[in-house]
Amino acid sequence: MVSAVLTFYLRKVGNRYNFFDIAPEDDVLKIHKKSISYLGGSAMMLTIFIGFILTVCLKQYLISEIMAVAAASLAIFSLGFWDDLKWKNIPDPRPYRKFAGLIIFPLLSAFILSAVGIKINFFNFFLLDYLLTFFYIFVLVNSINYEDGIDGLAGGMSLLSLAAFSVVSLLANNEFALFLSLIAGGSVLGFLLFNFPPAKIFMGDSGAFFLGFVLSVFATLLVKPYDLFSLLGVIFISGFPIFEGVFTNIRRILSKKSIFLGDREHLYDKLYLKKGFSIYKTLLICYSIQIIFIIIGFIFFYANTFI
Repeated sequence: MVSAVLTFYLRKVGNRYNFFDIAPEDDVLKIHKKSISYLGGSAMMLTIFIGFILTVCLKQYLISEIMAVAAASLAIFSLGFWDDLKWKNIPDPRPYRKFAGLIIFPLLSAFILSAVGIKINFFNFFLLDYLLTFFYIFVLVNSINYEDGIDGLAGGMSLLSLAAFSVVSLLANNEFALFLSLIAGGSVLGFLLFNFPPAKIFMGDSGAFFLGFVLSVFATLLVKPYDLFSLLGVIFISGFPIFEGVFTNIRRILSKKSIFLGDREHLYDKLYLKKGFSIYKTLLICYSIQIIFIIIGFIFFYANTFI
């Protein structure tokens, strides 16, 4: 409810103060005919922060973990917010600036998390675990951003992953992970009420980066120490965006194109724009693929249970 109210209000704020995604007719990356506010990510972030504040005030526990996740997520969100404000409007963008930000801010976020012991414990060596945590944040932040190309896609796929993580958290008796998955899921659901086609608001890069970071946190909370199967499980539960994100970067590099300059060669583009599927059929196919990845993730995560 908080997310829905904030999304509704920030949609009006974005439209009133021209804080929206401009849709020029000659931009092939823009498939919308009119400009739409991209403050949806702000609504999701504020919703989760309100949940954090209420938890600290009412329960007064997990304070250091909550503060670390809040600070680290705010750093990632700030990078995306700068992207929404500046990068899209730069006539001749220089990719190295964005690349520097995409390295520095995930490094900072991983450091904040690691300072309170929130990191992927896989190598039993702090520096390697820290770098793995950074790399995972980096990959997911970019992957969710790549999926934010049609209405309802990035948010819907993230919601499916968050629902799956809530189940894993419950079975693992991980209270913080369960709390985070439920409140994040609620924030996405409230946003999707206005983002499902036809979208009335976008999440922007700030929202995509923020969601990618939130999903990456579950690896630090749920991966069992030095357990490859649980790591693979979390990767697959995070879903198809990770794999398409990696493939997208490889494809652009092999084509000698900048990984920071968008294109219309994603799976959803091929279904929606090239195959001529309706946006709802495209979403159904992509959601189905995401569910398959999540099921595979569950199999990996609990593989040791059956071996």
